[in-house]
Amino acid sequence: MIRILMIASMFVMLTTGCVSTSFKDIDKRFFVLAIGLDKEEVDGKDKYLVSLKLAIPSAKFEVGDMKSQIISQTSDTIPEALRMIRANVDKELDFGHTKILVIGESLARTGITEAVDFFTRRSDIQGVAYMMVGSPSAEDILNTTTSSERMPTNALTLSFGKVGTESAYIMTAQLFDFYRRMNEKGMDPFLPIVKSQGKSFMINQVGLFNKEKMKLALNPEETRLLNELMYHYQYFEIITITKEIQYTLATERFKRSFKFSPADKERVKINVSFGGIVEQSSQRMFENDWREYEEAAEEASTKRYLALLHKLQKAQLDPIGLGMIYTAAHYNGQKDWEEWQRIYPRLVFDLKVKVKIYGTGVTK
Repeated sequence: MIRILMIASMFVMLTTGCVSTSFKDIDKRFFVLAIGLDKEEVDGKDKYLVSLKLAIPSAKFEVGDMKSQIISQTSDTIPEALRMIRANVDKELDFGHTKILVIGESLARTGITEAVDFFTRRSDIQGVAYMMVGSPSAEDILNTTTSSERMPTNALTLSFGKVGTESAYIMTAQLFDFYRRMNEKGMDPFLPIVKSQGKSFMINQVGLFNKEKMKLALNPEETRLLNELMYHYQYFEIITITKEIQYTLATERFKRSFKFSPADKERVKINVSFGGIVEQSSQRMFENDWREYEEAAEEASTKRYLALLHKLQKAQLDPIGLGMIYTAAHYNGQKDWEEWQRIYPRLVFDLKVKVKIYGTGVTK
């Protein structure tokens, strides 16, 4: 009997020790919902400004009443900043619910290789976390709270998760895909640019990266066009202006394809087709020949797409992944990649756009 009691006592002591050292209750944890990284100059030296948005648990969940806390720390490295932040809080930092990773614009234009390397090394940061560029800074984005949020950072999660708003101007980038693009030949990474506007966010631009830093920021119109070419985004509006008429076409279908010709390696055939219903026009269209309006839209869209493709080509950026399409159709490995690098600056875009008007939005 005494031996059984001694064994039971030892088991209780061992179990208690494990709980106290390796497990902490929920009320003894801070859940980190978002991480912001900025570049800050201190005494002439660039350092990291690391900001964490922490959720404060509450018994009630009222819209716009969710509490959070933001803690920032400057340091030479990101891990060191996190260790210093731990000295300023009374609970354990838990990164298991981190869904938002914000890179400040100044840091994005300087270089984010170390930041992405840190995120991917942390096993407790999910690969599906949403990445973005914060303008003017990541700290400003974390400090922005919309009145409609039920929990901190929920507005950004809904914007990029396609479970809330859906827009042709919003391009989603997740950690695993950004890391893949950084290391994959033939395609370059991108991040959406989020701007703080008081108690709301403006998300209608995208920043394009080479393998190290942001080289180009597209305007809203270019962002929409890129979203269409990359992800077959179907629902958008295009405005066509001629001498006789101006009308807006709301699309319901969109297709595109890229194909390299074996006979001409320096030419890529791009076919784009879409159709929709006229939402607004400066004059009646129902009785007229719709083909004239379709041709006007085709001509205008061709100019827009070509302008974007030439802009990417001039900047030597390839977010669409034309390099991967080219090398996938050849079988010489590294030689094909080197050949593609020579071809891309002088690549000819053989673009054909087909537009179909399904209706003018009115009945006769």
